[in-house]
Amino acid sequence: METFWTLLRDPAHWEFEIFLIIVFDILIGAIIWPFIMGGMRHHKSDHERLEDLEREVREIKEKQEIK
Repeated sequence: METFWTLLRDPAHWEFEIFLIIVFDILIGAIIWPFIMGGMRHHKSDHERLEDLEREVREIKEKQEIK
């Protein structure tokens, strides 16, 4: 029966944990990260487009108020 303390003192357990960290955190992260950054760039461009539209609407409202 494995307990926390037996796993804590077992070097094979820690080697397996390090292997899992390398596989899942580093390799999969390296594969997924470019897609995340691409999505963030797309989101940023959408945000900038919304700011441009809001600025244009403000300018149109100001022109109508002046008349």
